Amino acid sequence: MVSGGPYNRVMPSSLTSWLAPAALARLVLLLNHVVASEPQAGLRLRPHAGRTIDLRFIGNPLAQLPPMLAGLLPAGLTPPPVRLRVTPAGLFEVAEDAQGAASPAPSEAGGLTLTVRLDDPLAMLRQGLRGQRPEVQIEGDAALAEVASWLMKNLRWDVEDDVARWLGHTPAELLRQLGEQVRQALQRFKPR
Repeated sequence: MVSGGPYNRVMPSSLTSWLAPAALARLVLLLNHVVASEPQAGLRLRPHAGRTIDLRFIGNPLAQLPPMLAGLLPAGLTPPPVRLRVTPAGLFEVAEDAQGAASPAPSEAGGLTLTVRLDDPLAMLRQGLRGQRPEVQIEGDAALAEVASWLMKNLRWDVEDDVARWLGHTPAELLRQLGEQVRQALQRFKPR
């Protein structure tokens, strides 16, 4: 048995603790892609460079799901808190503490805390399909809160435009039509 080396590492305690950092990095890339697609967003964020935005999630997303479906999913699906820092370019980066993990400490002065309630994921999905945003509680710096509120109201990911860049306009239009049909079907779906 060889001691040390790259293969003698401690395995993460759960799949979510292993996947969460990778998923967070991709979500921040997507967020920055959406922010960069709207020049006004970057202009509004630049004066707040260095300030932080804490994202907190409360509630049990499994509470409203049917028992059979909830039993198939792992417990503890509430995402951990995340701290984002506004960069001088008017984008976001994950703010990390000294140990290299996303910082869960309370936001410092001049920062902002956004709290999202996750009690009913199906209702949130239906709201998202209608273009509505989930209810978010905003606390902290008033100027940064105004910018965060503007971002939540005005930024949208133009998926069709991104697909058109890769595949062309005709496949993008076909995918948009398919997505619209799926959206309409999900809006009609009412769990018992």
